Amino acid sequence: MATYEDSNDDWWESVPCHFIWGLEKKVTVHFRSVKTNLDSKLETRKDVNWSDSACDLLLFRGFLEVSDFDGIQRDFWKAEQFFQEADKEAMNTKDELERNAYVTVATANRLWALRKKTTGLDEDTADEQVSLLKVLEDSWKKYQDGSESREKINAYIDTVAAFAMSRLGVLKYKEAERRYRHAMKVLGQSVKSSWCQSLGMLIGRQSKHTAGPAPQYSEIENEVRFYRKALRIDAYNESARCDLALALGRIPDRVKEANRIIQQVDETYCEIFVKKARFFRRQGEYEKCLDVLREGEGLASLTMNFYHQFAAVYKVLTKIARRKRDSQMEREYSEKVGHYLDICLKIDPMNFGALSDKAFLYSMRGQFYDAEKLHLHIIEEFKSSPFNLLGAQYFYAEFILCWNQYRMNEASASAFEDVLRTACSILSKMGSLGDDTTENKYVLDSKKRLEQYYKTFGEGQKLRDLQNRTSSVGF
Repeated sequence: MATYEDSNDDWWESVPCHFIWGLEKKVTVHFRSVKTNLDSKLETRKDVNWSDSACDLLLFRGFLEVSDFDGIQRDFWKAEQFFQEADKEAMNTKDELERNAYVTVATANRLWALRKKTTGLDEDTADEQVSLLKVLEDSWKKYQDGSESREKINAYIDTVAAFAMSRLGVLKYKEAERRYRHAMKVLGQSVKSSWCQSLGMLIGRQSKHTAGPAPQYSEIENEVRFYRKALRIDAYNESARCDLALALGRIPDRVKEANRIIQQVDETYCEIFVKKARFFRRQGEYEKCLDVLREGEGLASLTMNFYHQFAAVYKVLTKIARRKRDSQMEREYSEKVGHYLDICLKIDPMNFGALSDKAFLYSMRGQFYDAEKLHLHIIEEFKSSPFNLLGAQYFYAEFILCWNQYRMNEASASAFEDVLRTACSILSKMGSLGDDTTENKYVLDSKKRLEQYYKTFGEGQKLRDLQNRTSSVGF
């Protein structure tokens, strides 16, 4: 019978897995939103008919249940179910090194979860640890002697890490990109279409250029290159085909090419309808966007993102009707926005985008007290997610300004000061607001409004303090 002393070998603590990748550090997204998105993918995977393994998703999902993210309530039983499912999924993987890479991460994750779960090691726990260590020796340790096998199994593990990092916000994107590139360089002909697509998406998220002079489009061309590579590996990767069209659609002289590509997309499952609708919405073709979504309504499994696309296009149409002073159409479109946002929030009650849109809808309808209540709720709920908090505070400040007929007062000045305090806190702790120009816009706009306000009312000391604080962090 095994004892704890028999299993007291700490070599496994250096085995690569989610618990040693520092995933909880410098996270810029709300972890509950991450969980919801992953669950949505798992629920619709049968409809999608994935050609790749879901091990990276299952392993990350299990880790989230026992991680150190703020506000998490650990569920060790649920985590174990995800890790076991990943183990079973791995058995269907033909490549031995890829299979053992997944088993390695799953087993190392289970060992760390076991340590977190138990305050003391009883005999049963020691037996489980011995069993897991034996699996880890077979799946990982034995490959560490040969340089080629070690490099390849670690490259497969890099893709598991990159999958997780790519879902934790802009400050993780560069490292996720590095790991995908390294894995693809090592694995050569074994590179998967989904890795190329993910790499393209990471490049796109980091560039975030939607307009401007031609030199700004260089990163989009780089993004496009990886989507094309994804399609060369798997010509039936319709999701990558949509991403290719969306990327090209951001380059003015490539829009016609983007339209040709999006027309070739085979609409087979929810994600494709969402991406195709998003393409037409961004091109300003709102009826085509709605046609795509209406066709998709017949699917058996529809996600929150699907209904959010409906809300997004009707939000634009509401604004257009308001500009045209067509009160009847404005009211009809506004009701549709509310209807689809309610469906979104029923599916995912804590979705930041849907909550923010609902607050905006209240203000458009003149329901200012409801809007204020919801804005404050969003700020409180997302206070542990710095980038969401920054956005929530900026939206609230803009709402206060709107409520006061776009005249700055003490309340709006205080709200914009909150935006700058959060931005300065992010910069002091993380060193960057990332490459996304949206957050930079929030900061610059807040600073500009406060400078004008303090100058107008002769608040010289406040103005100097503002300029000193913002310049010290690069603004």
